[in-house]
Amino acid sequence: MKLKNVLIVVKDIKKAKQFYHDLFGLDVILDNDGNIKAIIY
Repeated sequence: MKLKNVLIVVKDIKKAKQFYHDLFGLDVILDNDGNIKAIIY
């Protein structure tokens, strides 16, 4: 089995983007007014 999608709900999207980038190396590939899609390269 392979995990493909995860939904995380946060209060502060700016802090969350920075946190997940720093922790997992996630880069935002789509930012649609609070709905973010990120990927690990």
